[in-house]
Amino acid sequence: MPQEIAPLLRWSGSKAKLLPALENSAPKNYQNYIEPFAGSAALYFKIQPKASILGDINSSVVALYQAVAENPEKVHEHLASFRLDSNGYYSARSMDTSAMTTHERAARLIFLMKGCFNGVYRTNKSGQFNVPMGSRIYALPSRENLLAAAELLIGAHFISGDFLHSLAFAKRGDFTYLDPPYPSNGRYRGEYGYDGNFDQAQLRRLLDLMHDMDSRGVHVMFSYVQDSLV
Repeated sequence: MPQEIAPLLRWSGSKAKLLPALENSAPKNYQNYIEPFAGSAALYFKIQPKASILGDINSSVVALYQAVAENPEKVHEHLASFRLDSNGYYSARSMDTSAMTTHERAARLIFLMKGCFNGVYRTNKSGQFNVPMGSRIYALPSRENLLAAAELLIGAHFISGDFLHSLAFAKRGDFTYLDPPYPSNGRYRGEYGYDGNFDQAQLRRLLDLMHDMDSRGVHVMFSYVQDSLV
C-alpha cells in the first residue's frame, strides 16, 4: 500500500471529505490522470497516479507544485521560518513576492492557505493575496509529507492556464477528474485570482468538452453544485 500523502494546501471547495466516494467512483485502470482544476489536488494525492497532468488557471498553485517537485527540502526550510501567529500571518501576507525564489513563494502560499479564513484563495486586482487570517493556523506539512509529495509530483506534467489546455491531452483510456469552481452569481471578488472566474459560459464549454471526451473513450468524473445546465 502506498504511503499516505496529505494535500499540501487547505483549500475552499476541496473535496477531501468526499474522497471515499470519489475514490470508489474512479476507474480502477487508466493511463494518464488529468486534473485541470487542481487546487489542493486532494484526489490526486489520495489515488497517487503514476502519470498525470495537473493544471490550474491559478499560476501560483501550479508553481507551488513545481517547486515542491523540484526541491521539497528548500520548501520545508522556508516553511519552517514563519511565525505561527497572527503577526506571522500578516507579515507573510504583506511580503513582496517578486523578490522571492520559487521555493520561498511556494512555502509562503502553503503557510497562508493554512492560516487564512476558510481556506479561501483571493487576490485583489493587483494580484496581492488579501484574505484575512482565520481562527488559527492549521498544521503545516511535515518534511516527510513534502518529500512524499515531491516523489509523486515528479511524475506529473504541469500546465498553468484554462482547463482546455490540460484537457487537450486527454485520450482514450485516460482518466480526468473535473472539479471546477462553483458559480459566483455575479459577485466575483477575485477568488482563485482575477483570471479564475468560472461562469455559465465556462460551464457550457466544459460540458461540451466532457461529452466529446466521453465519446472518445476518456473516463470522465465531474463534481459540481446542482445546476440546470448539468
